[in-house]
Amino acid sequence: MDIAQYRAIEKWANELDGVFTVADLKVVLAKNAEATLYRVVADMVRRGDLIKVKRGIYATPDASLTTISSRIEPKAYLSTGTVLARAAAIGSIPARRVQGIKIGRPRTYRCELGTVEHLSISPRLYFGFASVAGTLVASPEKAFLDVCYFTYRGRRFSFDPVTDINLEGLDFDMIERYLETYDRRFVSFFNRIWRRP
Repeated sequence: MDIAQYRAIEKWANELDGVFTVADLKVVLAKNAEATLYRVVADMVRRGDLIKVKRGIYATPDASLTTISSRIEPKAYLSTGTVLARAAAIGSIPARRVQGIKIGRPRTYRCELGTVEHLSISPRLYFGFASVAGTLVASPEKAFLDVCYFTYRGRRFSFDPVTDINLEGLDFDMIERYLETYDRRFVSFFNRIWRRP
């Protein structure tokens, strides 16, 4: 790679948190011709300067999976084990994996940096999150309910939702308010397994 390309990528990597769309790279590398742009990007991927995440999304080797998730699907909020680990509600941090929740088809993206998984939820359950530094992040209470809900639907996690989650730090008043939105069968399932500490 020529030094000008390297400096351009380095400069904009800080600005874009290391995640680029093809349109970003077209501007950063100042390549007007599509064929030239794709050739330069392919060379950068081959050398390891960029990692192809999915069609049209590239990342630097030090980019975070959180940022990648947000760039792939800006409306997906981080949740489940990703948020519970940050809140110290589970002891194990899911290694090289980020899970988000969105409306629409579930998708999984794998690259050298790890796995980004977007689980699907119905529109009425799409709540309980806030924007943190430009990324949507669930509250620990909503992340806990998301784990419980997806467990109810048959999903498995790298931790045991019944025994591995520390419920002491969670606001059960908020959880009970959130539960009013869920269907009766799930609420019944939830109340059989999890109790207010």
